[in-house]
Amino acid sequence: MRTIKVAVCDDEENVCEVISGTVKTAFAKKDIAADVEAFVTASSLLRRIEDVVFDLIFLDIDMPGTDGIQLGGKLRSRNDATDIIYVSNREDRVFDAIKVRPFGFVRKSNFISDITEAVSRYADSFRDGDDTLVVQSKRGMVNVRADEVIYFEGAGKFQNMHVVGRANPVPVYRAMETLESELAPYGFIRIHKGMLVNYRFISRILALEVELTTGTVLPLSRRKAAEIKQQYLKLLSRAGSVLL
Repeated sequence: MRTIKVAVCDDEENVCEVISGTVKTAFAKKDIAADVEAFVTASSLLRRIEDVVFDLIFLDIDMPGTDGIQLGGKLRSRNDATDIIYVSNREDRVFDAIKVRPFGFVRKSNFISDITEAVSRYADSFRDGDDTLVVQSKRGMVNVRADEVIYFEGAGKFQNMHVVGRANPVPVYRAMETLESELAPYGFIRIHKGMLVNYRFISRILALEVELTTGTVLPLSRRKAAEIKQQYLKLLSRAGSVLL
């Protein structure tokens, strides 16, 4: 069963408990285990976000101090891609909330119906390693699982796709920039101008190199090393790894 990290933030503790329990039950019905943490202030949630990457936040709009829309704005200003579902009675502020690109809204007045529908939509859209990539190569259409692609290597006018169990790479006729954009949601990191790597196969990130679980050593961009390490740690956290 896939596990996702979920935060619930509402200034009423009993409401947090109700939302948390309902969310766990709704996700379990979709065969997803929800690891839920509850917060009664936006500031406490913000502090926690410094250490933990949440896949989804259920967020009240009307809270004392920093409200839910202000918190959403802070997350987006940091380029945080965490999805937000607002749970509120403040239907008059829906248009304000749209500015932070929420995944959806749950009305407290129609709580059970709305939250069940929102969780169902989110679960159906949630990507995991079972996704299939359909690749156009000179050999025709090639179907591979995303979690079996190790890395892409630049080779002039095409990119070589290295896949688990294949002795020879598959040539892919798409620009590296295009692949980087399209495959970011699947956990691929651009570690060098000509290297796009599946984070699942990264064993170690060194000063100038990335070592893969296969034993292959690839070059690491010195200029983007810090950013690449942050991307890698964020992906590990989303997958439920414990960072020590």
